[in-house]
Amino acid sequence: MTLKSKKVSIITFSLAAALVLAGCYYYFMIYNSVHEVSLHADYLQFSNADKMYQDADLVVIGRPTQSFENREQHVQHYSTGAVGDFYTFTNIDVEKTLKGSVGTNINVIEPVAIDQTLQGKDKLTIEGYTEMKQGSQYLISLKKNTFGQYGVINMQSGKFNLDQTDPDDFPSNINLTKDKKEERDRKDQLFKEIQVKYLN
Repeated sequence: MTLKSKKVSIITFSLAAALVLAGCYYYFMIYNSVHEVSLHADYLQFSNADKMYQDADLVVIGRPTQSFENREQHVQHYSTGAVGDFYTFTNIDVEKTLKGSVGTNINVIEPVAIDQTLQGKDKLTIEGYTEMKQGSQYLISLKKNTFGQYGVINMQSGKFNLDQTDPDDFPSNINLTKDKKEERDRKDQLFKEIQVKYLN
């Protein structure tokens, strides 16, 4: 092998290695990175347990059967590329029905989904909603839509982690903004009412 062909081989190998490293960096550090995008929406807010219970078509205690990544997620885009609608179907094993009638398993719509882009994954949520965690126990207030599907009402305050295994459901006040602290306090108060009226 001549000196010139050795240089060509070294340059070719170096370029190939640089491309592989750049590809790995992009895939792991950019393409798979997750950015949370919380959108605002008008929705019916309930500040007391009785009104929320009356508005709900179905109130259940149950546990999600799948991890968030393995759930059926939908993100619809306009022709401009902007996000039009998004949601996730979460399969729930129903342990107890407090209002309404349902079998032992139900699909529930949650206002959260992952949108894969070239810049990474956008975790889209409405009003900071956090998804229910696989295996954690929740009390969930649901409303039936025009397609016969049940969705969580009252956003983050429409589901309550009962076994304290979801730290996102009742976040600590340490790093919360003033608005989020107030929202957390409202949810705490609502949960206390629910415990007294419906869980005893």
